[in-house]
Amino acid sequence: MRLLTFILVLLLCVSFKKEEPETILWQEEKLLTWDDFRGKPEKRFAAASTHYDIIKELQDNSNSANINIKAIFFCKRSWKKKSWINESVLRHEQKHFDIVELFARKLRKLIFEQKYLDYNDVKIKTDSLYTIIDKEMDVYQDKYDEETDGSMNGDKQREWEPKIMTEIKKLDTFKNTELKLSFSKK
Repeated sequence: MRLLTFILVLLLCVSFKKEEPETILWQEEKLLTWDDFRGKPEKRFAAASTHYDIIKELQDNSNSANINIKAIFFCKRSWKKKSWINESVLRHEQKHFDIVELFARKLRKLIFEQKYLDYNDVKIKTDSLYTIIDKEMDVYQDKYDEETDGSMNGDKQREWEPKIMTEIKKLDTFKNTELKLSFSKK
C-alpha cells in the first residue's frame, strides 16, 4: 500500500511539473535570460548562440487573408557555455533576438503596403518578400556580429544597442503580429 501511495504521489508531482516553452515570442518587455538557453553547446569558439526565425502563418478568409508574422526564439536550439557567459554576452544575444523583431516589422510593413488580387497572390508575394527580408536579416546579423566582435568590442556593442532599438521604434506601427489583408480587383 505504501508503494502504491508513493507511486501516486510521484505521478502527481511529475504531472504538475511546469512545462518550459520551446519557443519565445519577442516582446519588448520580456528580455531573454540565461535560463532560456537550453540547447547543448556546440564545439566552436563562442560563448553562446541564439537560434531564431521569423514565422509566418496565413489564413484564407475568402475576401481577405490574415497573416501572422512572429519573431521567435528557439530555447532548445539556443545554447550557452556556462563558464564563458556574462551579462554583456547576454545583452549581445538579446540584440540578435531584437534584430529578428526589427526584420519581422519590416516584413509586416512590406506585406501591408502590397495590393493583392486573391489568396494565392498573397501567398506568392509574401513568400517572395519573406525570402528577401530573411536574406537582409542574415546580412544585418552578420554585420552586427562582425562589428561588435561577438560582444567583445564593448564600444561597438554600446553603439549597436540603441541603434537597433531606435530602428524597431520607427516601425512601431507594425508591432502587432497580425495583419488583415483585403483583396482588390484589378
